[in-house]
Amino acid sequence: MTIRTLATSEVLRRADEIARIYQRAFDYSDERRDHFRDTRIAYLPLYDGALTFGAFDGETLVGFVYGFDYQPEHWWPQQVGPALDRAGHAAWTRDAFELNELEILPEHQGRGLGTALLRALLDRTPQRHTLLSTTADPSDRAKLLYRRLGFVDLVPGFRYAGITEPANIMGRRRAE
Repeated sequence: MTIRTLATSEVLRRADEIARIYQRAFDYSDERRDHFRDTRIAYLPLYDGALTFGAFDGETLVGFVYGFDYQPEHWWPQQVGPALDRAGHAAWTRDAFELNELEILPEHQGRGLGTALLRALLDRTPQRHTLLSTTADPSDRAKLLYRRLGFVDLVPGFRYAGITEPANIMGRRRAE
């Protein structure tokens, strides 16, 4: 297995492949896969500081992680920023990186690829803070990975506008 940076142009060329990984990782519908590809992947060039890494088994992409600079004018910061402020964590939004997705194909999970991808990303982000959203499910294995790499709960039980499932907003502060 190898981990390497994916230029935004390569991410766009591999949009279908990346969307299929996203779909399989969560067992999502074709419609949700296509929405992810047509919005979140297609919009990646609109974000400052976009950074993507891929995990490869030979030439086959089996996982990815990406994020970008935390930009208050974008959708996610507008959703979580006020909640972080209310929870006393407004400082976390300054000098911050937004970790958007980390997905591994199910048959490749449990082999350290998530850890390798996340470490590669964190090693390349210059920001003091990294923020992410994950499920509120206490048995979610992703939370164990995030906590192992220094993430803490900032806003547990967060609710996005119009979404019934609660989320967990987590953050990691870079060691000085």
